[in-house]
Amino acid sequence: DDNNNNNNNNNLHVVYVGKSRRRYHVTSDVIDHPLFRELVERSSSSEVEEEYVSVGCEVVLFEHLLWMLQNADPQPESMDELVEFYSC
Repeated sequence: DDNNNNNNNNNLHVVYVGKSRRRYHVTSDVIDHPLFRELVERSSSSEVEEEYVSVGCEVVLFEHLLWMLQNADPQPESMDELVEFYSC
């Protein structure tokens, strides 16, 4: 059903990662996660636009971050260390 597909696509956000600007589609849960928000703020080459977010982070680290956000909830006290690790 095309209408259902369009609704699902509206819940995804475009994120460009690293120097190669690899394109990812991430959910609002990822976009709204405090660790992701902090990474975007600290990223030296980050840009926040209406249509997309650009993060200056290595692709392999970003993929690890996505896995971690989907499979574990980092403790708030470790958040600063994690952001430092993922920031490039």
